[in-house]
Amino acid sequence: MSSPNLPADGERASPASNTPFVEFSGLCVDFASSDGVVVALDRASLSFEEGAFVCIVGPSGCGKTTLIQTLAGFLRPTRGSVRLAGRAIEGPGADRGFVFQAPALFPWMSVAKNAGFGLMVRGEPRSQREAAVEKSLRLVGLWDFRNRYPYELSGGMQQRLAIVRALINDPKVLLMDEPFGALDALTREQMQEELHAIWRRTKKTIVFITHSVEEAVYLGTEVVVMSPRPGRIVACLPVPFARDAEQRDVRAVKSSPEFVAIRERVLDLIWRTADAR
Repeated sequence: MSSPNLPADGERASPASNTPFVEFSGLCVDFASSDGVVVALDRASLSFEEGAFVCIVGPSGCGKTTLIQTLAGFLRPTRGSVRLAGRAIEGPGADRGFVFQAPALFPWMSVAKNAGFGLMVRGEPRSQREAAVEKSLRLVGLWDFRNRYPYELSGGMQQRLAIVRALINDPKVLLMDEPFGALDALTREQMQEELHAIWRRTKKTIVFITHSVEEAVYLGTEVVVMSPRPGRIVACLPVPFARDAEQRDVRAVKSSPEFVAIRERVLDLIWRTADAR
């Protein structure tokens, strides 16, 4: 990967690349409020390559969601730029899929119709749409539930369906904002494994926001640490565990000395930036 070694003092670092796939450059986002201008992001710069699984962590309110929403095209930067595959982001587009914390499914549509909604809006022929829906639902183990409705699914199954709906348009990058935050601990671990398998099979670039440092270190090829508001990029750490093996022993990985050391390094960076305020 293009990530540099982490600087000892924890200052802002960004992976350097001649042709970054995703690039945030000097990104600033300000919001107006009754108390004046609120600076959500301040000169945030970050770049990474295609196929990366980038996990973003930081204190609550540090601007993680603001950062990812500029890449989604939901928010426009006040200053700076966001580029995907060399092109400036001007607004939302089918080349970016977004998965929210809540699945945001259509309750009146079956699983199959929810999955194929984006293709229907794009006007894809029915035969192609049905083939893509079957392939995608089989990928996440939901094909047998294709005629069910969202309220008949568990929380983890609903989130799998939300991931399918984002992936079925074949986006260049999958953006995920705390997608497992509302799940119980066991379901969350199961979803981590399923997402890891999807990432390996599809080779999609994923940008994943989480409050769980352990989750970030386990899933990510890189872990990005942000400072308290105004959000800045403190560091970007390369992490080896996502690329280690297709089938991983969760307990063995998470209890290994290398995993613990990286997890504690990320926690230390978060605490140090919070204490520096």
